[in-house]
Amino acid sequence: MTQTALEAIDLGCTLGNRRLFAGLDFSLDAGRWLMLTGANGSGKSTLLRIVAGLAMPSQGKVRWQGRTRRAGDPGWNAAFVYQGHAPGWKDQLTARENLETQAWLDLAVRRDAPNAVDAAIAEVGLQRQRNLPFARLSAGQRRRLGLARLALAPRPLWLLDEPTTALDTEGQALFAGLLDRHLARGGCAVVATHLDFPTSSPSAPLRLGEAAPARQAGESGVTAAVTGQAGGAR
Repeated sequence: MTQTALEAIDLGCTLGNRRLFAGLDFSLDAGRWLMLTGANGSGKSTLLRIVAGLAMPSQGKVRWQGRTRRAGDPGWNAAFVYQGHAPGWKDQLTARENLETQAWLDLAVRRDAPNAVDAAIAEVGLQRQRNLPFARLSAGQRRRLGLARLALAPRPLWLLDEPTTALDTEGQALFAGLLDRHLARGGCAVVATHLDFPTSSPSAPLRLGEAAPARQAGESGVTAAVTGQAGGAR
């Protein structure tokens, strides 16, 4: 029997006097991913931050491999890679220097960081831009650098906020390939997105901001349910 990797139980979030969501449940087995959709302001980014431990829910809990997330838990922090709207790249550093810094911040990449960084840059098609300052990269090239970071990440859980924004068709296909490979290795992911991309891996759809209670289910190993929805600030 496959063990549930990621699980949210009765999760809720209120900001000020506005409820973003309540009674939210989902579970993911290894090798599966959750497609998180919804209108602007429905709480997608907030949900990702809650799962990452960067924000606190007003109710409920999150579990990884049967273990409830605790604030500051190093084991939990080592399990995921989070990419939000502000990836933290330094404008004055080159694309390669930025990625190398990210690699060295991750202990699992240190042993072979130089080779791994060059391979990741080549994989996302940034060889010609590798020595350009980040400030000179286009929006799409910056997104590709984020994909290179994913290619480097050995962590089993990806939490991604609109990873294909500003990517062309080729870049979207590149992301889909990285996600498929990650899932094939037993990883899982929660991806907030407004766009479809050509992944071949089955997903569980979860849409925030529904006017009425809804229940959604994907294939075996990916289930999601949400009740008591309310719109709110993102």
